[in-house]
Amino acid sequence: MQLTKQTESSWYKPLRKLLLPALALLFVTPLLAAQLSDTTEDIVYSADGGGSIETIENTRTTTLRGNVRIQQGLVVIVGDTARLEQDTVSGDLIRVTVEGQPARFTREAEISSETITGSSAQIIYYNQADTSGTADSLLSVVEFVGDASFLRGRTALQCVEIKHIVETGATDSPGPCSGVLAPQQ
Repeated sequence: MQLTKQTESSWYKPLRKLLLPALALLFVTPLLAAQLSDTTEDIVYSADGGGSIETIENTRTTTLRGNVRIQQGLVVIVGDTARLEQDTVSGDLIRVTVEGQPARFTREAEISSETITGSSAQIIYYNQADTSGTADSLLSVVEFVGDASFLRGRTALQCVEIKHIVETGATDSPGPCSGVLAPQQ
């Protein structure tokens, strides 16, 4: 049976209303304070193929090709190609974009149920200001784009796109999605 736009929206909208609050409850749990902050760690990278570095105004862009591996703190991203953008004045990471067949993301945690893994055609990793707190801190954001798969503990999610904030555990996707909501062990 082929879904038409009308039948798809008739089943999809109620499912999304049920799924999004469940995802919010499941993923919005703070991580352990004892873990390292990924945003303050050096960025270490390697690639088997060539690379290039270009600076335009205050942005340095490093392009890497062939079996790329990037690590910042507890985060590791691997793929076929990568583009790292860095602020030349502060040295801060602006954005890392990794593409692969698929590109893979891992953030290790002391508790296995907090370890995050995911894959997609493209992974975008960046830091954004934490506007919820009083202190000036950064949050690590990972976006999985294209045939996205996400796993945290025993909970799994597959969507076209997934956006995840590492420190808060907040996850969002425009859908459609499928997955498993598993209780913590």
